[in-house]
Amino acid sequence: MATLLGLLLSFLLIGCSSSLKLPKRTETLPQNIDTSTDASVAKLRANCGFSVEGYCEKEADERRAEILNTPNTEELYEIKGTKYYISQSGDDRNDGLSPKTPIKTLVRLMELYIVEGDAVLFNRGDTFRLGHSLSTHNGVTYGSYGIGTKPKIYGSLENYAESDKWEAVNKNVWKIPFTYDEACGLVINHSEIIGVKKTGNIKKLKNNGDYLHDTNEGIFYLYCDKGNPKDSYYDIEIMPSVNIISAEVGNRMVTIDNLCIKYSAGFGIHAFGAYNFTVTNCEFGFLGGRYTSNNKLRYGNAVEFWNGGTNIKVENNWFYQTYDSALTWQGDNANEYLNISFSGNLFEYNNADIEFFCKEAAPLENFNIKDNIMRFTSMGWGTRKNDGGIRGIEGCIRGVTGSHPKNPPMTVKNVQFINNTIDCPARQIINWSWEPEHSNQIHAKGTKLYIKSEYRTKKNCLQGLQTKKGQFYYKSSATNLESLKTDFEIFETGAQIYWYK
Repeated sequence: MATLLGLLLSFLLIGCSSSLKLPKRTETLPQNIDTSTDASVAKLRANCGFSVEGYCEKEADERRAEILNTPNTEELYEIKGTKYYISQSGDDRNDGLSPKTPIKTLVRLMELYIVEGDAVLFNRGDTFRLGHSLSTHNGVTYGSYGIGTKPKIYGSLENYAESDKWEAVNKNVWKIPFTYDEACGLVINHSEIIGVKKTGNIKKLKNNGDYLHDTNEGIFYLYCDKGNPKDSYYDIEIMPSVNIISAEVGNRMVTIDNLCIKYSAGFGIHAFGAYNFTVTNCEFGFLGGRYTSNNKLRYGNAVEFWNGGTNIKVENNWFYQTYDSALTWQGDNANEYLNISFSGNLFEYNNADIEFFCKEAAPLENFNIKDNIMRFTSMGWGTRKNDGGIRGIEGCIRGVTGSHPKNPPMTVKNVQFINNTIDCPARQIINWSWEPEHSNQIHAKGTKLYIKSEYRTKKNCLQGLQTKKGQFYYKSSATNLESLKTDFEIFETGAQIYWYK
């Protein structure tokens, strides 16, 4: 790691813009895409059907297949307590104590007396829909059993393509009751159409997929010029602003494994001050997009550890199409961030892949970012200019461990960025600020970086940085391989960097 001569560094490689032209759609998504066990077909779930190709396709395909085909939770983790089974074909009058007597609903699950050491196992191939967050219990494992695809835990309360409640408002606008938290996301046919949120009145709805949610009246409006949405599409997922899984303050010894968590405008997993928290072998897609209280900024992460975390492991997961950041720890107090591993994950089409910061002088120790594959960052639905404005300029890595205009630096010890592959990012690559004294504690090596210039935005980005002596800036707007290699030396010496037209 190069010495930074006392300056707080923000390493912004190449630049960004508020718009990006993606290749035209060339593939039609098969109707069985969400139940297919073929990893090559599952791949289409992430890319909205666009023919975007990178330079580590084989490695990404192998990683995706590995994640999707992991053994069941009981084969991976020792369950010492009671195992509870839940299946769509179950019955809430059952005891739920065996695969032959599973319970049926999440409502019944919440009534069970679950204690430390127990496990809640969801049947593979089934879909479970939430009207509210699923709260975790201390010392409990949540995972899968059975055969088929990973059990799906959806924030969308039903497949609205199967509903008879659609009514015509005018020639191309349709409405349906939606009395839940504000809808801030819409996915049709498992990514064939990613809805565009509108505000105001239905005159704003002009294109297929445009939608508006009147939260006062509890009505969802959708533009569809093909006729009744029920007859036009085979799957419609409306994303309310709720967290799918919530871990309350101080949750400890929780394991979440082998689940498919999708379709919510809130967080996929939101954990407060977690201790001994593990997330493995899961699929996360189309999460985030909710508004802050002032209805300006939109946010929502796939997995977030808020206000501290100790002994955190997030490994071998597939994250795609997160509106904000796929994986993050962050907070506004001085709780500890100790022994955190974000390793072996596949990231695709997220606005940002990994984000971390704390607004107080918190300790950060033993933070490992290793063996991840990050692809097509800032090319997903959270980056679209026409959907309430782009989320931001975060890029692959967005970190603040040093001083910020309003925040003190963290105490940093042993941070590793090792053997990560970054494939065709659209905007920033590394946006990480730290103090000069952090330089010998932040270790980067083994990075493979592939740039495809036609996928990149053109306008430069610049971030102001504060030190005790005033404000300094650092940016890189490299336009060729040689200048990019020179600039990247500030972050890592000897990285493998490739530049393509």
